[in-house]
Amino acid sequence: MPDLFKSLMPYEERWCSMMGYFNPYIDGFKTHLADKMPFFDKACYHRYPRYQNVYDKLWVVKSQGLPAGRLEKLAGKEKKVQYPIFIKPRWGHLSASSKNCFKINNEEELRKYVHYPDMMWSEFIDASELMTDYILLNGKIVHQITYIYSEKQNGFSDDYKYISPESEPPAIISEWVKQHLNEHTGIVNVQSRDNKIIEVGLRLARGGAYLLSTENADLINNVNNIFLKKEWDYNLTEEMKFKPYYVYKCFTQLPIIYLFPQKIVDWFIRKRTKRPFYEYYFEPTGQTGMVFFQFMDDDFARGMQTKLEIEKMFDKAQLIMYVLLAIAIALCGFSSWPYRNYIGFLVLFFWLTRFLNPIVANYNLYKAQKQSIFGGGPSKSTAGEIETFDMGVTPPRPRLG
Repeated sequence: MPDLFKSLMPYEERWCSMMGYFNPYIDGFKTHLADKMPFFDKACYHRYPRYQNVYDKLWVVKSQGLPAGRLEKLAGKEKKVQYPIFIKPRWGHLSASSKNCFKINNEEELRKYVHYPDMMWSEFIDASELMTDYILLNGKIVHQITYIYSEKQNGFSDDYKYISPESEPPAIISEWVKQHLNEHTGIVNVQSRDNKIIEVGLRLARGGAYLLSTENADLINNVNNIFLKKEWDYNLTEEMKFKPYYVYKCFTQLPIIYLFPQKIVDWFIRKRTKRPFYEYYFEPTGQTGMVFFQFMDDDFARGMQTKLEIEKMFDKAQLIMYVLLAIAIALCGFSSWPYRNYIGFLVLFFWLTRFLNPIVANYNLYKAQKQSIFGGGPSKSTAGEIETFDMGVTPPRPRLG
């Protein structure tokens, strides 16, 4: 199955163009991001060799004086650790999403994973997450956008994010950025819990989609100029403010076997929000289920209602498809009814409509399901796939408006 998707990916742009599929990272926005801006961690790792250490999550944790270490060093020492702890891939530019991220409650659980290579452990921080995009010019923080996560979580994933120009990051996080990236020009994305940094990247959150969704041309172009001209217009402070908005993640506990076709998704979302960004987005949430979709809205109550509607419809679609497939299999395999093959064909045709989406949507679902069901240790050989496909669409070709 993965080889099939890979063989089809070169035709993704042609397929999406032929079908008229919406690209959430470009379509709908009047102002776009500069071509010179890096969007993926692996590219940033090689572009900024002086700051490659920020992609070592173990170094990031230890730089704050927090307990942490290489997972393999705990082999035979499982009883000496104070639980709970959190384990995850060590290198940020070689991993993505929540793959191989686990809360470990005791030594029996730890023994299941202690042999995984290139993993680290740290204390488990039981707190809501916070994320900030810092814009730096010669090490000086010239702007920031802070994303406040919901207190309610689905496994490791937030229920929604609140994005406002008035939100501020903790001072201790900003001080760490200024200390460790004191000559950097570009972006620094920092994720933290309880004022403790857990991950750092040198690119905008979500491929720049959150910045674009401010729909503020002055802000977007000012960030572009960090990469195009290595300059920042300090006179645009007031002009760079934007209307706050929310980013919602839809979640299911059911195994996903069906996706609504893209055109149906377009019709449904555009009736409920004017925000142009939405996408199939698959993220396993530990043992609890999977995030399958995200969208935006300006109004919290309306957005939550839309989120609940999407989750209910999606779950119903999975249940209906379970029943239809069971009926088709029973008829075709165990019945002599003369019309059984017609029923089987109709069910198969209905199920195949899940592929009336960008190819990468089904591929990302396959990868997320494989991760959720089979797990497995981190693999450096997957890094290219992560960069190419985990965006939820074919990586956008940014353009200036």
